[in-house]
Amino acid sequence: MKQLAEALRAAVSAFVRHVRESGADVRTAQWDTLDFLESHGAQSIAHLARRRGVKHQSMRLVTAQLEADGLIERVEESPDLRGYLLAISAKGRKHLRDARSARADRIAHLLATRLPRDDFGDLKRAIDILDRLAREDVADAG
Repeated sequence: MKQLAEALRAAVSAFVRHVRESGADVRTAQWDTLDFLESHGAQSIAHLARRRGVKHQSMRLVTAQLEADGLIERVEESPDLRGYLLAISAKGRKHLRDARSARADRIAHLLATRLPRDDFGDLKRAIDILDRLAREDVADAG
């Protein structure tokens, strides 16, 4: 089982890395922060730092650049009144949407040009299995 798990991890990692690199859109602390804010709503810098396992000052630098670029915005004071909450802006949502669309286009190109049609069913089943594993893992954690 461990070998299968390692083979899956390596294959998924290599595929994701290939798609990112081919689009010159490498995942960064900024991307991860935008993605998290889109998924989880407004957050404090302290919470974002804890979530990423970085120092508060490092996250402050990341969010300062995102804010300067107009990708996030301050929305309200944090509940503990020691700071403020940050949320993804409309421009940030568009940025994520455009980047995801470009990645999907790249994957579609790979599927159309490098994967035999006979493999499409296997790929669909693999996707279904991965989705099920992710849902079950989330359900077990919750």
